[in-house]
Amino acid sequence: MLLPALAELPGPLSLIEVGASAGLCLYPDRYSYDYTHDGQRTILHPADGPSSVTLPCTIEHGAPPSRLPEIAWRAGIDLNPLDVTNPDDVDWLTTLVWPEQEERRSRLAKAAQIAAADPPSLVAGDLTETIDDLIDQAPEDTSVVVFHSAVLVYLPEDGRRSFAAHMRERDGATWISNEGAAVLPMLPGAEDVPHDGRMILHVDGQPKARTGPNGQSYEPL
Repeated sequence: MLLPALAELPGPLSLIEVGASAGLCLYPDRYSYDYTHDGQRTILHPADGPSSVTLPCTIEHGAPPSRLPEIAWRAGIDLNPLDVTNPDDVDWLTTLVWPEQEERRSRLAKAAQIAAADPPSLVAGDLTETIDDLIDQAPEDTSVVVFHSAVLVYLPEDGRRSFAAHMRERDGATWISNEGAAVLPMLPGAEDVPHDGRMILHVDGQPKARTGPNGQSYEPL
């Protein structure tokens, strides 16, 4: 669900994921995408050809991205980062998928293999205390993107407000958040977006789309 927003940014990009877990979302340039939109179908592949991982998504009332982003650097923050090269950590991730969701479990295993071939740089730490250091480490001449999905819901309200205020004031990075509709009510326009069970994707605090909880749909606002 992040690709439409990432594709609009000038590259190359430096990606920083907050609440990264094993960092599998740090590889948007390594996956294939299958978009259904307006009765049509658009498939995007990495520069070196089709990926073993294909992410399906229905776009409602909008057009799909036309390209994959160029990623120059990727890093992540988590209180307890998981090592994608450690089979025990990958097994733990697998237990979080519902037993009947065989397709998601297979996709997870393949994504882990992709990440393990080029492991991400993950640091352990509190998101507000660590984010500035990672932003400052990003290579020059790249567009820095800080993103997260279904992460801030686990913070108390004052923690969410603090992080949101920090990112809105922080220069040198684009902030992309994908959270439940009630998680960031302090952002401009958030109260105007209907709460229908989907997530709200904000870019620099502005609501841009409603998204399916697992990335299965994207509706521009």
